[in-house]
Amino acid sequence: MPKACHEKIDAGGTFMKAKAWFSIASSVLAVSLLTAGCSSGSNVGGSESGGQKKEVVIWDWTDPYKTEISGPMDTVIAEYNKENPDVELKIEKITNDSIRTKLLAAISANNLPDAAFLDGQWLAEFQSTGILAALNNYTDEWGQSDDFPEKVWESVVFDGQVYGIPGDGDVRTLLYRKDLLDKVGLEAPKTWSELVTASKKLMEVGKSEGIEYGFAMNGGNSEHTSMRSLPWIWDLGGDFVDGSGKPTLTSEPIVKTVQFMSDLVLKDKVSPPDSYMKTKKEVAASIVSGQSAMAIVGSWEWRSDASFLAQDSLKGKLASAPIPLPDDAVTDEPATAVGYGTWVIFDNSQNKDEAWKWIEKVTSPEHEINIFKNGTGNMPMRLSAYKDEAFTSDPIFKSFVDIMPYARPRPKTETYEALSQAYRDAIQLVLGKQKPVQEALDYAQSKVESQ
Repeated sequence: MPKACHEKIDAGGTFMKAKAWFSIASSVLAVSLLTAGCSSGSNVGGSESGGQKKEVVIWDWTDPYKTEISGPMDTVIAEYNKENPDVELKIEKITNDSIRTKLLAAISANNLPDAAFLDGQWLAEFQSTGILAALNNYTDEWGQSDDFPEKVWESVVFDGQVYGIPGDGDVRTLLYRKDLLDKVGLEAPKTWSELVTASKKLMEVGKSEGIEYGFAMNGGNSEHTSMRSLPWIWDLGGDFVDGSGKPTLTSEPIVKTVQFMSDLVLKDKVSPPDSYMKTKKEVAASIVSGQSAMAIVGSWEWRSDASFLAQDSLKGKLASAPIPLPDDAVTDEPATAVGYGTWVIFDNSQNKDEAWKWIEKVTSPEHEINIFKNGTGNMPMRLSAYKDEAFTSDPIFKSFVDIMPYARPRPKTETYEALSQAYRDAIQLVLGKQKPVQEALDYAQSKVESQ
């Protein structure tokens, strides 16, 4: 068990850390121990000078290494190997869905890698256990924290200490049928009421070509349901937790947001009645098939997954705009939820310097531009990357560029997973007509409070 697991808990301020650790410890017991296959700090082979090479173990997501899009990773690996001939880089490719489980098992087995790419929503959970290394010794000299969106950088800082470096990711915006809106003389909707009006107009003008719904909506049991409605909660001044970390699933901003989602389906009938089953794949399919005219979608879906830009039937018909604000929003700046991985180094690593050199490589603006153009299509978290013509040559991407400085990550709390699941459960109950809004959210609140 890692050294941090045995650290004394003082009576004044670390109860939440203890609670988070025991939560993770319980999760570890719930999974079968996996053979992690790593040995941080081991030496292998021989360098050109005859000495032993340091084996540096990196856990990364599988997606950027797929054969058809692996060019950017091939480049950065080759550069790293050339600049660090004394290092044997061992990259273990793990699906995003599996990496958390493997890390939990590796904590129990005291067999962590040197560095890993975590989903940003997990950082607070793992940081609270003490297994992550603070990176200030590197970031102070690096001096590039200002090249990230302000709230994104804030998400990796705990009590003044940096515990991760954001990697490439994504934002969410409104996709809409510009050709049909032009026909009825409307621009992209900027508010909830305009979204409803535009949806009804699009259903009228698009009926002849098969448009059934003005707005396809995520309401299924998927993290995308949270990610695509959180911006409305933020616009109204709310969040999943308050300043002290207590759950706020019955707060007015959340009640208003879920009520609006309910109205889109049950009152205004501009979203499908089975929205409570819709994940991002079904929403995207609804746009591609021509069933729906608008949706909140992820930036990556334009070039991968749904590949909206490659759909012959939609060429020249689509546009992108900021997510419409609630009519009584407390801000004039539309929010967007940003998703990204976060590079971390583990505290028991004997190769922190070498791991940091890897992180510098894979979070550089140059690499993130290459990832966008020739890899996964993910968006850079480095603001300086957006000077590249790849982001200015296509008007579709302008909304991504404009919104990125205001991009906001999910709440920085170790209980995020439970909060998001309870929130999604409530939405499904409401859209499925099983419970009214307040009753569903009361149920969600009590569920997370009891955990």
